[in-house]
Amino acid sequence: MHLNAAGAGLMPACVVTAIKSHLDLEARRGAHWAAADARDAIEDTRRLAARLMGVAASHLAFGEQASRLWALAFASMPLKRGDRILIARNDWGGNILNAVRRATDAGAELIRLPTTEAGLTDIAQAAALVDERTVAICASAVASSYGLRQPVEALGSIPRPETCLYFVDGAQAIGQFELTLPGASADIMIAPGRKWLRGGRGQAMMALSDLALRRLVQPILIDQSAGTWRPDDSFLPGEDARRFEAWEFSASGRLGLRAAFQELDRIGLANVRAHNAEMLRRLGANLCGVPDLTVFEDEEAAVAFLTFQHAHVSADAIVGEMAANGIAIASVGLDYARWELEARGLTKIVRVAPHIYTTDHDIGRFTEELMRLAKRA
Repeated sequence: MHLNAAGAGLMPACVVTAIKSHLDLEARRGAHWAAADARDAIEDTRRLAARLMGVAASHLAFGEQASRLWALAFASMPLKRGDRILIARNDWGGNILNAVRRATDAGAELIRLPTTEAGLTDIAQAAALVDERTVAICASAVASSYGLRQPVEALGSIPRPETCLYFVDGAQAIGQFELTLPGASADIMIAPGRKWLRGGRGQAMMALSDLALRRLVQPILIDQSAGTWRPDDSFLPGEDARRFEAWEFSASGRLGLRAAFQELDRIGLANVRAHNAEMLRRLGANLCGVPDLTVFEDEEAAVAFLTFQHAHVSADAIVGEMAANGIAIASVGLDYARWELEARGLTKIVRVAPHIYTTDHDIGRFTEELMRLAKRA
């Protein structure tokens, strides 16, 4: 039983078939010829990804890992002493660590965005922090350690300097919420293929605004396929988002991602959201009956998943017990969400993330196993 879509969703059969079929083609034809044979389908993946994120295909870049794409864009951003970076305390841990290192090296100021008692970014207070020194605002649409959807659209509507870039991590939102780069007034938006899109590991995407393409002219890393190597040994980056891509990538994985987009189109994003919301409502109602359990989200709100803590059973023990019973859930600790968890007086929480394939039986069985564990405690 799989209740960990926030870590990696289960691939549908069409994704597995697409990956296997191309691997078979590579075995017969060789990797280069197989990729050439599939060139149109591979490029169609870009079109589908760009449409989902609300940008032109020229503004969409692929990579192996969403947080690496975020870090690549952030490292390519001009930054100097005295510049100001605003970042949410519940942003992805890798994003925070990259921002901390770069700010320290450049002598820039790094400020945590204020948060309301409900755990959402405080828009009014955030607006008061934006001034002419602000070069970047960074937030996650949904934190990895707290399932409520963050007000990234409202944050993007705050007036900011013309050179300020707005980074939105859509890892826990894209594939189950309606979220686009222009809708959030964002400049950089990233998402992996393996979570709510169900596209398998090793595939991620990044959407860029016109401003981002102008500001991030020189990627911190150069791939010879992403521009032109000139006679004087200088490098002229490409004009579009492909300047951030590497020549080497998994063609089978990319085609699997294409199949995932097609499957999402077939099901319908609204249907995915409705199903997940219903599963979370039922899960939340069940968890209320478990003794000494604290659920941190209101399942009636816009929730991506639920997180909780038991007064007497550790998160690791709960995850381990469920695994022993064939139920996949996850925990999130300080290594991934230090700022967020410390601010709430926590060290580790349990995360349960149903998806479109989750059934009432799954929710019921998980609750029964959790209740048994709680009673033993």
